Amino acid sequence: MESEKLIFIILAVVVALYIAVFQYLWKNKEKSQLDYWLFFFRFTTVFLILLLLINPSLKKNNIETIKPNLLVAVDNSKSIKFNSQNEIVKSLVEKLKQDSELNDKYNISFFGFGANLYPLDSLNFKESQTNLSLPFQEFSKLYKSELSPVILISDGNQTVGNSVEYINYRSPVFPFIVGDTTVFEDIYISQLNINPFTFINNQLPVELFINYTGNKPVIKNLNVYHKGTKVYSEQFQFSKTQNVRTASFFLTATAIGTQFYTANVDQLENEQNTQNNTKNFSINVIEEKSKILILTSIVHPDLGMLKKAIESNKQRTITTSKIENFKGNINDYQLVILYQPTSQFKNIFTEINKKRLNYFVITGRSTDWNFLNSVQSSFSKKISAPQENYLSVFNSNYATFLMNDIGFSNFAPIEDYFGDISFSVPYQSLLFQKIGNIATEKPLWVTFENNGQKAAVLFGENSWRWRMNSFLENKSFEKFDGFLAGLIHYLVSADSKNRLNVTINPIYYANELIQISASYVDENFNFDNRNKLWLTVINEEKKFSKKIPFAALNSKFIVELPTIPYGEYAYTVSVENQDNSVSGSFKILPFEIEAQFTNANNQQLKKLSVETNGVTFYSNQEKSLIDYLKKDERFKSIQKNSISKTPLIEWQWILGLMMLSLSLEWFTRKYYGKI
Repeated sequence: MESEKLIFIILAVVVALYIAVFQYLWKNKEKSQLDYWLFFFRFTTVFLILLLLINPSLKKNNIETIKPNLLVAVDNSKSIKFNSQNEIVKSLVEKLKQDSELNDKYNISFFGFGANLYPLDSLNFKESQTNLSLPFQEFSKLYKSELSPVILISDGNQTVGNSVEYINYRSPVFPFIVGDTTVFEDIYISQLNINPFTFINNQLPVELFINYTGNKPVIKNLNVYHKGTKVYSEQFQFSKTQNVRTASFFLTATAIGTQFYTANVDQLENEQNTQNNTKNFSINVIEEKSKILILTSIVHPDLGMLKKAIESNKQRTITTSKIENFKGNINDYQLVILYQPTSQFKNIFTEINKKRLNYFVITGRSTDWNFLNSVQSSFSKKISAPQENYLSVFNSNYATFLMNDIGFSNFAPIEDYFGDISFSVPYQSLLFQKIGNIATEKPLWVTFENNGQKAAVLFGENSWRWRMNSFLENKSFEKFDGFLAGLIHYLVSADSKNRLNVTINPIYYANELIQISASYVDENFNFDNRNKLWLTVINEEKKFSKKIPFAALNSKFIVELPTIPYGEYAYTVSVENQDNSVSGSFKILPFEIEAQFTNANNQQLKKLSVETNGVTFYSNQEKSLIDYLKKDERFKSIQKNSISKTPLIEWQWILGLMMLSLSLEWFTRKYYGKI
């Protein structure tokens, strides 16, 4: 207790004695036992009042020991079980849990992973995908400021995600590699490059990479089949040094719709893994190509971004022109993108409004808003400040067509004039504005339809940064380009009554979760969950037919197919009691992607351990791993000392005693007639 408070308590005793003596004993010549009791009660009351005001407290040193984290990420995928390593993994996990010395040194947390990361409850080795980089991405977010070494228990075989050897993780990683690292003789198709879209009667380029692991020279054939018919064949020679061959050829699309192909390379004589000799792929054959016109008043990096992103889909062709130089026919294009319109765009807007053409307006600091507000009546903006930076927030309830958030919350801001935006037509916000840390529901990117004319408006320039941000996050432009492709597909579509949209993959693998999503909107293009959607799948060859209802979830309809036999299926998504449906086909392949690995892949995990100053261990080194972690001096407990103040007496007790003392004094005086 502080000396200052102690002095105040002594003074409180003196003051309480003085007041009590003065009231009951001072100049009282006939002191009785009653007077002394009343003196005691008054002294106690006054002292407790003063003690309550002083509020004395005791200082207490709290010493907290913080153990370092030890994160155990366990590969829970099927490849562990296929290679008979599941018991070894379970044994190591149990040893880590039961080793008291290790648990005394570390705060151990166990996680399982496959395609997702989750706290480990039990191991079942049923995950159909393996993402080795995911644990480190999530741990970097969860344990930002702490040293958190990781034990990664895996066979090193990855099917999805970024390569783990390029992960930037700041704590040591200790891979525990299970499985046989012996390299067996194998030949397989490692990669296939193809555009998923083509046009009827066009020749589509296909590129295949075939890898060979072995010592003796072999000659093998590559065959490509379509509906059981061989459409391409080529022979290749391999050796220990010439172990990679590239097949480049063209396929001719002769039928509209989704077409399925199978590429197969002949097996080796003693090959253990033959599942990776086959690669299935699909091509969506469409009838026509869309021509899109970009008209601009300025030169800007956004223009190059738009051209590259849109033309990444080969069914789109972009023509870019300065507005003053454009002499073409606007009717030749299915969509017109108007970049930062000024008064020079007057004739173009007249043509667009007259012929009801679909358009996409992108505004910015060079936009003439007085002109833009006057030349069309669908939207307007009242400028109140020259410039503002707008961050973006994805609208998860956007229902005009199916779109997914590609990480807009992490993207750089775009720039435009600051002001209030108003619409005279129903619209849907694809993105909302976020200014600083304040998220709003004001539109940043919208779509709307007016009398069959579709339009979109992006209120801001420098969206080229978004494509760069997406690339840095995903190591490719695919997600951003796919997002923009969805918008362009909606705008170039001539069918304004397409209120039902379906998202489905053309190829699924056996035992993979088959999830199909759909969006259905009303006539004002608002999400409509009042109707019931049905999915019908049919396989005539196997005489299979099933009809399943969709479930409404947020702004989508979702259905998950139960386990069904592999094969090619025709599907139809229909709206109950409505003349509206979408049909197509998909294929389920009898292929287990995790089963294609017959041995452990230790190369990238060894590189990861070196880069993070960790150590690599193998199946027979369980004890060595545990002993190493016990002795590693880099990971030590930290003691934190904090000082807390504890009241000498809780105020509730002081108040209670004070009330008791006052009551006893009052009743005593009342009883003896001294009031």
